[in-house]
Amino acid sequence: MSSDTDHLGVCNIYAQESWHMESFIIGNKQGLIELKNAIDKALKNKIGEADLFPSDLEGYTTYVALVEDEEKFANLCMPYTNEPGVDTDENSTHPIDIIEEIKKNNIGK
Repeated sequence: MSSDTDHLGVCNIYAQESWHMESFIIGNKQGLIELKNAIDKALKNKIGEADLFPSDLEGYTTYVALVEDEEKFANLCMPYTNEPGVDTDENSTHPIDIIEEIKKNNIGK
């Protein structure tokens, strides 16, 4: 069975609503390959990107970052989507800050 979207990396990524809840990554073969390639690139270069499409075909970029500094993990905001106060601590680090730092440090490499 083939469709017009077989060539697109279709991938829905569902975050946890709160602690101990499941997260899900559901994609077609191309979408999962794109995500795998981004992970492989991050393992090699500290950062990877996958241009993906959710099932409504509105494209988005997923960033994958390798962070080996435990302090950076301790300061990251929590990823839960249904928790009061998430990402409101002024001392927490947003994931985009990690991505921008890695990109800045990789310039010229």
